[in-house]
Amino acid sequence: MNKLLFNSIIVALLFAFTACGGGGDTAEETASQDAESAEAVDDGIRTIDIIGTDDMKFVVESEGEGLVTGGTAGEYILLEAIEVAPGEEIRINLTTVSNLPPTAMSHNWTLVEMGTDTDAFARASITARDNEYIAPDFEDQVIVHTAMLGDGETDSITFTAPEETGDYDYICTFPGHYAGGMVGILRVQE
Repeated sequence: MNKLLFNSIIVALLFAFTACGGGGDTAEETASQDAESAEAVDDGIRTIDIIGTDDMKFVVESEGEGLVTGGTAGEYILLEAIEVAPGEEIRINLTTVSNLPPTAMSHNWTLVEMGTDTDAFARASITARDNEYIAPDFEDQVIVHTAMLGDGETDSITFTAPEETGDYDYICTFPGHYAGGMVGILRVQE
């Protein structure tokens, strides 16, 4: 009888803990806090906070300096391009906000050299699971990339924009995301 009572109490406590959310933050709150922490660093480097969403888009919470935006995706603004000066130091903070497990929905931000066959790169990257979906045959054309991130995860990369002016593609290399429109342009201009 004592064992049954003990098990009932444990089940009740687990139910209460789960129903209250366990006192932890939601993934969106955690992602927002991570982005705020990264943004709080004031080292003179222009920082762009990008979010990867379940609808396979790069989005931002608000418009900002050098951001070319489009329509909306839910509560977010679609990010189409980032305008930078040659040699400008840039920080990208990428956060994934998803309702799916990482095996079904993860994102990265991958910037490639101008002139890269982005279609071929994206197709080849689909099979590069063990290399965070970065095709080994194209690694020499990747300027910089974040880690592959599941829900609530954030990665920050700092890099120097290319000196040569022009348009450089950035994409998410998770399978199907490039084809789904998770792309943009880093526009290097005077």
